Amino acid sequence: MITSLKHTCAGMARPMELLAPAGGMEQLECAVHFGADAVYLAGKRFGMRRRASNFDDAGIASAVKFAHEHGVKVFVTANTLMKDGDVAALPDFFAMLQNAGVDAAIVSDMGALSICKRTAPKLELHLSTQASCMNAEAAKAYYDLGVSRVVVAREMSLSDIARMRESIPDDLEIEAFVHGAMCMAYSGRCLMSDYMVSPSRGANNGHCAQPCRWKYTVVEETRPGEPFSVIEEDGGSFIMSSTDMNMLSHVRELSEAGVDSIKIEGRAKGAYYVASAVNAYRHVLDGEPADAWQAELETTSHRPYSTGFYFGAPGQNQGVKEYARDYQMVARVVSCGKNAPSLAAGESADGASLSFPQSVAADQAVVTDPAVAAGVVASDRLDAASRAGASSRCAAEIQSWPEAGIAARRQAIASDPYAEKKGCVSLSFIDELAASPAQAYRAVVMCRNRFFEGETLEVLSPGRGVFAIKPTRLVWHAADDASPDDVERRREGVLAGADPRVVGGTLCAVNVANRTMETYSFDCGEELRAGDILRVLRTDQCEGRTIE
Repeated sequence: MITSLKHTCAGMARPMELLAPAGGMEQLECAVHFGADAVYLAGKRFGMRRRASNFDDAGIASAVKFAHEHGVKVFVTANTLMKDGDVAALPDFFAMLQNAGVDAAIVSDMGALSICKRTAPKLELHLSTQASCMNAEAAKAYYDLGVSRVVVAREMSLSDIARMRESIPDDLEIEAFVHGAMCMAYSGRCLMSDYMVSPSRGANNGHCAQPCRWKYTVVEETRPGEPFSVIEEDGGSFIMSSTDMNMLSHVRELSEAGVDSIKIEGRAKGAYYVASAVNAYRHVLDGEPADAWQAELETTSHRPYSTGFYFGAPGQNQGVKEYARDYQMVARVVSCGKNAPSLAAGESADGASLSFPQSVAADQAVVTDPAVAAGVVASDRLDAASRAGASSRCAAEIQSWPEAGIAARRQAIASDPYAEKKGCVSLSFIDELAASPAQAYRAVVMCRNRFFEGETLEVLSPGRGVFAIKPTRLVWHAADDASPDDVERRREGVLAGADPRVVGGTLCAVNVANRTMETYSFDCGEELRAGDILRVLRTDQCEGRTIE
């Protein structure tokens, strides 16, 4: 288990843990990469966010291993309302968590608390916000039962928390939500979804359909066919829709009030949300001004922000835009190294520091050679002979790309007067690629949404401000089941030769990356790091739906 904070907090009254949501493995990787001290996640049962990917038993063990290797704690939720059928399964569940090395269980039910203490004594016990602990006497009672941390109710003010801190034991920690969605019901205790959808979509067992976010009208009793819109000023009819919380500008005040852990909501959110939010709060906790990072929190999908109940009533979301976002995550970086177009075959490039995220690497066949500029981690699908020659082949490919493929393509077109009519890529496109100069670095990425050759992309990278790159010499790493002939026939790219990293793979020079979860590489002028996020500003994005 991890026994201390991964980071320090510059200028804070007390060191505060940055706790991030992990709805799946990719979100966990992003949380770790961008500076979380701890993550919270759920198994396939007992979690309040059943729409998230969540983790099976083996997945929890893998998540703990990955997090602990990076000095990050793992907390697992078991905070739904428990029925007798649920309670019967809890002993095995808590024992599994303990065996996996989980640092703490987050519980709300008294029976669950008792079972966890009895069957998994090595697990720390954190009291969930679902328990609505709002006073020092309640906190001390839970402390006497073995709870080491109280996740206070969202309805508490900052002064309420400070008052609680003064009256509870010093070693009883306080955790508080600082960012993300809020609920119109008290600490999430709501039956609207049960009533308006079905009991199987109940909020208290993790299946809330969010009927409080729906639009409503008023109907007068004697006029059943004449609905009246509920509108305030020029806004919409969101009469029960809460705002989102944003306390980035007040983390110092939270520290002064005695909060030990600040928690970002969002286990149902995607990887980009986690990366962006964790990155912003990490920079502020490390001493940078909040004003410099508030704009970053506008790039994720969100409702209008407020400071929740910390300084009074949070108000409601009275606008017609439920979600605001202009940015889209387009890729995650797999690896990046110095470009070395003049390398002799067999020589290696220096300066590459490569690490392949687990969720990206699962089905990739790649060579073991962290010194090669475009290299990635090992693959058990390559034999020893293939690995032995991998370095020289990669270096040779870096040196000659795209000239080798372009030269062959030019020759084929020049020798066939009907080549253009057959659908081959034009000579002008080939000449344009040939004239493209190399930039300082070459990156390998996993595509998430389309982006174009030469398009301005923004980079989120831990410990650095947001910066821009323009990818050039863009290559699609076609898998062994892709048809290069189809690529040419559809004028999608130019064959640039075999991919030395993947058995049966093909390199195709393209002007757009548009195959989700497939590998691309390109030149760029800044060094990227494995796990960095690439995004693009597109003001024409679809509004009114949640995305990563």
